[in-house]
Amino acid sequence: MPELKGIKWPVQVLLNGLLVVCLGYLGVGWLMSPGTPELDEVVLKHSLGNGSSIYGARDGQGGTTVGFSYRYYVHKDLGNDQEILTTLVSAHPFLKTKEPDVQVIQKDGALHLIVRGEVYEYRSYPLEGLGAVSIDMTL
Repeated sequence: MPELKGIKWPVQVLLNGLLVVCLGYLGVGWLMSPGTPELDEVVLKHSLGNGSSIYGARDGQGGTTVGFSYRYYVHKDLGNDQEILTTLVSAHPFLKTKEPDVQVIQKDGALHLIVRGEVYEYRSYPLEGLGAVSIDMTL
């Protein structure tokens, strides 16, 4: 089969350009990622009675110009506050809020979480194995 002449260099330029765009996209994504939280205070400990607990921790990563955020986790039971803070740094929270006062109520076999204020992020996946869960968010 005859070789096509004059096509090789435009294809090479196109592939190199695509490579540069992909590397740039990955680099910007890496630079803009939030990094690890700076958990400095435990604000909630609620035992679920099945070997797991819901923990809330304050994240002081914002610095002096940005207020605190609060992260809430479902994790196996942990000991003291220092163990909680060091273990949860690498865990993924199911809830991130601006407010530290999240109420957890277990009633009639269901778990009720009451949140007042801003919710930055919520994921229900960590709560699925807990049975019936009701999330009440009030502004």
